[in-house]
Amino acid sequence: MTTFETGYGPIDEDGGQLFYTDSGAVPNSTTYKTVFLFHGSVVNGNIFRRLLPLAASNNLRVVIPNRRDYAGSTRYTNEELLLLQQGKREFFETVAANTISFISWFVKKHDVPTLSLDRTTGGIITIGWSMGTCTPLSMLAYPDAISSAMYATIEPYFKQMVLFDPPAVAFGSDTMPEYYVPFTDPELKSPEEMLSHFGVWVSSYYDHPDFASHSAEGLENRKHGDRNSLQNMTPEDMAATLDQIAAVRSELPM
Repeated sequence: MTTFETGYGPIDEDGGQLFYTDSGAVPNSTTYKTVFLFHGSVVNGNIFRRLLPLAASNNLRVVIPNRRDYAGSTRYTNEELLLLQQGKREFFETVAANTISFISWFVKKHDVPTLSLDRTTGGIITIGWSMGTCTPLSMLAYPDAISSAMYATIEPYFKQMVLFDPPAVAFGSDTMPEYYVPFTDPELKSPEEMLSHFGVWVSSYYDHPDFASHSAEGLENRKHGDRNSLQNMTPEDMAATLDQIAAVRSELPM
């Protein structure tokens, strides 16, 4: 069975770090792209593990950090969480500085290929999934939190930022009130109940009369579908991947 490197990368000068899994440099390639995948809420980076064996054959290096508060990575301090609860921009300025520090450290330590002049080979791509979109997006949203030297380090590498299935909150927008969301369900009395139901709701399949329209009109609006992706996970998968405590601490307040 193929094994992949795991490790810890620094995010600040106070000993903070992110745990990560790395598919490794592509053998005999100096043109591979490096993809940083940031997981969503309730799940850690283990949710992406099946992508790792596919990386090299596609000339990709896949790096999967666990975001702060998730397994192996530094927890937010009470002071940082208070900033989040108060809606202070300083919280996401910290996220921005942490994220670019980790990426900058990784590309230098592992000597990853820089982006070619025609922007077709090498370089890095950041992908944020669901709530994980807030993490790379913070680097663009709070540029004042990042030194010009750090930006200069990352510039020769940066190719693209992908926001995959971002929630409205990632852009500071309200959710559509006519659609069901577990976090506003009055029948769910505790954060733990909300997040337990969230996993079923968010991984369910829903019918749409005209998917190609990209319109929410007509989308099934109910608490959960008849089947969900959690049903495909073994107890071992769930134990290694799900983390409600992290989500309660640092994501529900958003």
